[in-house]
Amino acid sequence: MLSDAELRVLRAVAEALIPPGGPFPLGAGDVGTAERLARYLQGMAPETERQVRLLLRAWEAAPLASRHLRRFSRLAPAAREEWGERCLASRLPWRRIPLLLLKTLCLSAFCADPRIEQALGYGHSCLDARAPGTGPRLTPLQYPEVRGDVAEVADACVVGSGAGGAVAAYELARAGLRVVVLEEGGYFTQADFTGPPMERVQRFYRNGGATVALGRPTIPLPLGKCVGGTTVVNSGTCFRTPQHVLGEWASVHGVADADPATMAPYFDEVERMIGVRPVPWEIIGRNAEVFDRGARALGLEGEPIRRNIVGCRGCGECAFGCPSDAKQAMHLTYLPAACTAGARLYARCRVERVSLESGRTAGVEAVLLERDGDAVRGRLRVRAPLVVVAAGAIHTPGLLARSGVRHPALGRNLRIHPAVGVTSYFADELHAWRGTLQSYFVDRLLDSHGVMIEVTNPVPGVNAAALPGVGMALKEGLARFRHAASAGLFVSDTGSGRVRRFPGGREPLVTYRLAPADARALCEGIALVADIFFAAGAESVYTGVAGLPEIRHPREAAVLREGRFGPAALQPTGFHPMGTAHMGGDPARSVTDSWGAVRAARGLHVADASLFPTCVGVNPQVSIMAFAARIARRLAR
Repeated sequence: MLSDAELRVLRAVAEALIPPGGPFPLGAGDVGTAERLARYLQGMAPETERQVRLLLRAWEAAPLASRHLRRFSRLAPAAREEWGERCLASRLPWRRIPLLLLKTLCLSAFCADPRIEQALGYGHSCLDARAPGTGPRLTPLQYPEVRGDVAEVADACVVGSGAGGAVAAYELARAGLRVVVLEEGGYFTQADFTGPPMERVQRFYRNGGATVALGRPTIPLPLGKCVGGTTVVNSGTCFRTPQHVLGEWASVHGVADADPATMAPYFDEVERMIGVRPVPWEIIGRNAEVFDRGARALGLEGEPIRRNIVGCRGCGECAFGCPSDAKQAMHLTYLPAACTAGARLYARCRVERVSLESGRTAGVEAVLLERDGDAVRGRLRVRAPLVVVAAGAIHTPGLLARSGVRHPALGRNLRIHPAVGVTSYFADELHAWRGTLQSYFVDRLLDSHGVMIEVTNPVPGVNAAALPGVGMALKEGLARFRHAASAGLFVSDTGSGRVRRFPGGREPLVTYRLAPADARALCEGIALVADIFFAAGAESVYTGVAGLPEIRHPREAAVLREGRFGPAALQPTGFHPMGTAHMGGDPARSVTDSWGAVRAARGLHVADASLFPTCVGVNPQVSIMAFAARIARRLAR
């Protein structure tokens, strides 16, 4: 729990960011934003809660070193707002980034209140009024049905149930192996996918959505934590690994038998299993329609994104669990198929280590957790000569290290596809959150700058943090939210990061440094997105770049192409962690071989995005699945 002093600072911050009155009458104090946020913090990892507390203390003390000579909570309301405006416009990351983090947290809690949703005009409605479908259901083993000391004997144990783990489990099980799948997260169905988006982030994301990579700047890394992994809460965008990326993996990194012709059957099978198809225009939404209009006006090529959907109604809530069972995530496709083939699935089961005996895999040691907490209620030991680790690029390296795997590249080479968002405002009300969440793409800058542009709907409580300004300027943005459209873009990063054990904590320490070249590429992409929105008729565009106010003409975006804005001026998010146990032909440089086998640990394999030697350059779900199928079929043989 926050102390009284910490809660007082949090109230002061929230009320300075979102004061009462103005063009959007309700303020943070009117709906108990600080108290709601304090409750959110209780659901985060202890180390994250400590970091937020340190952030509050630092923010409280910061004005003491300025002309104010007072703590933040002791400033007059006008002085608090002025201090916030100065920090938000600053190019100095130690002034700007803390405010951005606090702004994100406070706005997420603020917009989760039903009164705010109503005032914004946000409703959980779908473009297609048909009744939702219902997909298959699972019956995972978990506490209290299983408790105490539990033993399993299997041919293969799969750690993780996301894009990599679910596919590997299915391929191994249908080949006749006895398979056990272990998932730390809980099992959720469409009945759980209701309520404010931020409330769902708290339930379905690891660490309440507060995982970050520390660096310049600090970058959020949202990760799913549930049966089905991040596929349950991603946007469902499906691209194959580009041919030039596969070529680079072969020629530079020595990855064998992964050329386009060899991989094509795996892509075909994966796409068939999860129903990949372009987004129908009937459910694409105004956000994509506006962007398409602007792209065509500029002579650019764009098209609907291919997604894993069957019976999609255009609800715009894909990142918070699909309420229609339309997004064909792993809990609706590969996992039911694996269980039908005989696989046994455990939920709320945290793997502590892989057992190695004389350099060979012997099985897995895990603990059974409460359904709604992290209290340990039992222990599970799986005896298996084959273990496939698919815990994701952030957690796979830690599990391998805890199990005794040593390699100089383990935990290094972290790539994240740094992504930023751009918001525009139109004269008409768009209600742009209605329709498919991620729906349309323009790849004009993919070959030249490594930048992919994808239309992503503005969602209150999530995208609201991208609104301009603080105080009354922010209230004006909230009042215009019905008029907003948005798009996202990410870059194939040339910079990299590292995943290490956090001293005394369960969550790893993630560090990352955004490369200046990647920042310049992102700015080029932001400028193009601004051009597209203006061509579509936008009155103004907010780029989110420090030192660049809301722009009102395309010529004002030209400054973004001049290379004047570095990493500290951006506020990226990393949605696609990759590369921390990468495969390759050189044992000295790569943690795993071309088929995910961990070197010096027979029977231990990796089947997730950790394998990728470089960025995929596109959303990686289908790439992860295809490589997991390739690996698992080889293991089954």
